[in-house]
Amino acid sequence: PLAPGVLWAGCDPTAPPLFAKMTSTCIASASLGQVYRGTTHQGREIAVKVQRPDALRRCLLDASVIIVALFAIQGRYWSGDLLAIFDEVAAGVVQELDFRNEAANAAAFGSSLSFLGYVRVPETLPELTTRRAMVMEWVYGRHLSDLGPEEAMRMTYMAVEAVTAGLVLTGLVHADPHEGNVMLADDGSLVFLDFGLMSRVTDAVQEAFASGIQCVLSKDYDG
Repeated sequence: PLAPGVLWAGCDPTAPPLFAKMTSTCIASASLGQVYRGTTHQGREIAVKVQRPDALRRCLLDASVIIVALFAIQGRYWSGDLLAIFDEVAAGVVQELDFRNEAANAAAFGSSLSFLGYVRVPETLPELTTRRAMVMEWVYGRHLSDLGPEEAMRMTYMAVEAVTAGLVLTGLVHADPHEGNVMLADDGSLVFLDFGLMSRVTDAVQEAFASGIQCVLSKDYDG
């Protein structure tokens, strides 16, 4: 059992439970997985992300349909290499299907922005993380929509600075920093979640981003 009273198909109901507690229903969901809240036998509160059983099959079916559509469009309505763009996106999705990659991304992202002093990434428990399941520490915090004006402004400032640092300084970019994946922790730190989609930016592109930002700030729109 995953926890007392929480069974999964095919498990041995007489075996020791993996966790001390775990919600029987998900507390959050996304396209590829669902998140449950639990507690380890050592009393540590955790978030358990579990991949949907049919995620790989659905991704492969979607890819087949998209490839057929792109072949029909290629050269007729678009002169660029659409299949090359699709290959890049598909590679990212394949990486995202292995939660061990996400755990590694989380550690790398947290390390890359540690110099800011306020960015926090939930710690992953590697001994409980597999290709289709990932266990992280539970972080208490609130999302932007739950904050008052002053806290919202402070969180926004930190988020913009952190995302910009990835674009122009570290080259490691969180590719999906929407409101649901960023929150303000109760200790005041900025917490990033969901590291399935990441991107690496070359030095040349970092320089271009930095130059573009400087031009906008100085109103030099001709560069």
